[in-house]
Amino acid sequence: MPDNSAELREAGKLLYPLFREHVAVEAIYHRGEDLIFKSTPKIPLEEFKDKLSRQAFEAGFYLAFFQDGDSLLIMAKDIRPQKTRIPWLNILLFVLTLASMIIAYGYIKFESEIFRDFSLMAEGIKFALALMPILLFHEFGHYLAARRNKANVSLPYFIPAPTLIGTLGAVIKSRSPFKTRRELFDVGAAGPLAGFVPAVIILAVGFSNADIINIGQQPLGTGHLLMGQSLIYYLLKILIVPPIPEGYTLIMSPTIFAGWVGLFVTMINLMPVGQLDGGHITYALFGRKPQFYLAWIIVAGLVVMGFFWPGWFVWAFLAVVIIKLKHPPTMNDKVKLDQKRVILGWVSIVLFILTFIPIPLKFVIVQ
Repeated sequence: MPDNSAELREAGKLLYPLFREHVAVEAIYHRGEDLIFKSTPKIPLEEFKDKLSRQAFEAGFYLAFFQDGDSLLIMAKDIRPQKTRIPWLNILLFVLTLASMIIAYGYIKFESEIFRDFSLMAEGIKFALALMPILLFHEFGHYLAARRNKANVSLPYFIPAPTLIGTLGAVIKSRSPFKTRRELFDVGAAGPLAGFVPAVIILAVGFSNADIINIGQQPLGTGHLLMGQSLIYYLLKILIVPPIPEGYTLIMSPTIFAGWVGLFVTMINLMPVGQLDGGHITYALFGRKPQFYLAWIIVAGLVVMGFFWPGWFVWAFLAVVIIKLKHPPTMNDKVKLDQKRVILGWVSIVLFILTFIPIPLKFVIVQ
């Protein structure tokens, strides 16, 4: 909310009639983009907190309550949709992410030669054009589900990064909390379910055009980065790719790699930890305590598997320190999921199992 008197007066006029029934407002001031109402309750806070929060949310504001001596401070955050504008930052980050994905794949395959012969970037372009639709489906699954539930969210901000695939994915900023477990589930499940479909299609296309080479024709000492196989990857492979003779191997084309990455991203997001999509889903499906215990079980499993692939140690650390295991509550946890959402929740858990890769990456040398 812009810091000017006109906007403050407008917000005050919207909220004051809601507040005066429950509190005597002594002063109104602002802190950054938030309004602070200093007040004295007319009745105990517990008797009006939920009702007032719900009324304010319907008016476009999120409330937080703080006791300050004998006074009650009510912070109001404006979560009303902002005026339509061209999202230049989103567009810029999207373009930069495409570029970093092209360079990342090109560098994996040709190393520094790509900077001397730009025609080698063609492989990276194929990879980026195959992977980006998967990420777009995933992120816009979240975005459209949030908008359908009238949540105030931003368009996806893609994150270019010098990683194996040239990106850290994307984030969507939310200016409003989840109202119920149903809304939490809708937003959490929509991303991985939407992203899984194009990932499978792109992987199937890659397998249908796959090339097989004789390992013996490669020079000794040649290094290869082998991708681990999830159940869904293995099933698609045996259904589409002809039997591979002994001594031969499947070439990891840009399209196959993009499909593999798409499934890996789906699996990571479906881990039932904190603010990951899987955390949203299991919190909505089972409740706060079961989700928290399940998160600890997953982290313990990651630590054990870390002895077979060290990358899982990193993910265990991120889960505990950065992502956090505990999921914050919704505004009304009493609203339970209907039968359709429960079924989709179990489908999401099955997808996590189908896309899980015990050892995602392994580097081998031809001898």
